[in-house]
Amino acid sequence: MLKRTFAIIPIVAALSACQITADKITTDPQLPELVTVSEMVELTPSNTSVLIIDAQQGYVMGSPDFWIDVWYPNLEQPVENVDPLQAEKIDNIATIAKAANRLGFTTNITYEAYNTEFGLDYSPFIESIKQELPASTGEFFKGYFDSTKEADINAAMQALLDQGISNIVVSGAETDVCVMQTILGLRKMGFNVYFASDATFSTEMYNRHVFKRLQQAGVNLATTDEIIESMTAADEMIYSPRYAIAEREQLHKGDRRLMAAVHFNMDQDSLAMAEHDNLRAIEYRTYAWTLEQEYMFSQPNQANMPNYHVSAQLKAFSSGYPQPVNLKTVDAIATVVSDMQQAGKTQAVLTGVVGEQELIDAVLAFTNAGITPIIIEDNLRGREVDPIHFLDTAYNLGAVPSSHKSTGYEMYEAVQLADFSEAEKGGYYARIDSGKDQTIPELYPRLR
Repeated sequence: MLKRTFAIIPIVAALSACQITADKITTDPQLPELVTVSEMVELTPSNTSVLIIDAQQGYVMGSPDFWIDVWYPNLEQPVENVDPLQAEKIDNIATIAKAANRLGFTTNITYEAYNTEFGLDYSPFIESIKQELPASTGEFFKGYFDSTKEADINAAMQALLDQGISNIVVSGAETDVCVMQTILGLRKMGFNVYFASDATFSTEMYNRHVFKRLQQAGVNLATTDEIIESMTAADEMIYSPRYAIAEREQLHKGDRRLMAAVHFNMDQDSLAMAEHDNLRAIEYRTYAWTLEQEYMFSQPNQANMPNYHVSAQLKAFSSGYPQPVNLKTVDAIATVVSDMQQAGKTQAVLTGVVGEQELIDAVLAFTNAGITPIIIEDNLRGREVDPIHFLDTAYNLGAVPSSHKSTGYEMYEAVQLADFSEAEKGGYYARIDSGKDQTIPELYPRLR
């Protein structure tokens, strides 16, 4: 059996018109301005419910049930990956549960569970949280990372909407997988989501991209204290984290069947001069991404994911990384756009070595063609500066923030390869049997 395979902030956004010429894309974007950071909010039992996602012992580093130690006892957890605020975040989830109980809010919780010959197998809920929950709390088990894909959970959420409960307070684990995906599912259903940004935890501490992506989706990000004050009485809620990221017109959901992998400047010369403050972390993720492409997603009868190497001088893809069987080196992003349109692919996953103008031009080319660019923050290196300095510009032009782990789990969709075709499963096991150095995303060196 496999364990795991792998704010609303008011914004003024006025982007100037983008002109595409035969040889270049020119733009002078005016970025959104951060203005109001709070609003009057009243969360009541008649308009709001509480959902706690997968707050299980299996995701608590240091717990005897920690899933990595249970399933991969010989793998070492990097010291820098241990979240010093984990206990505080768990306490905040318990505080939300206690407030919901005291104030009479409808409350539901989910467990991630695994099918076995003896029935469902799952890690217990964290006791300090469960003991604060109302006796009437609904309990649901799920195999999809996005809880709303489970029929019974979806029905329970729809029942809330039918009762006029259109607000939902969310907390739990893991921030960059089940929490994020479930929140996006709730937004798709029509909920106004209040996400307790300090009551969520993960084996991956780098979650800035999650908060930015949720802001793009129109999610209200606030601290536990702010949310509870609005549950107690009408109060001005201050939103946090506060990023000047504009909302997208359409809600993005990753789908491997709609994706193309776009690797920028993966030649040896460009890699040698690339800038990033943690190249070791990038190396792990780059290798893993190209390895997945080689075995799992790029071959016929799999997800059929096109792979492009964008190099203006048509330099060769580095031999230091696995090469997908369908890798195509091109000298212009326009070729990628044209090919993707012909193949019916609408999501471009961007990795590699890229300069600021190069990234902006690519984002505009994709968005103008109706293709969503997805930036893997922890798999992107800069030409002259760390790309962290210009990523927000790309996001405000339509790119989606993501990470290697978040995109990977969104592509997998469910535990135990439940959503994989037989060809994809074969590719997965071929990768495992390949003997090539690899590890699981939770054990990659932490980014920043």
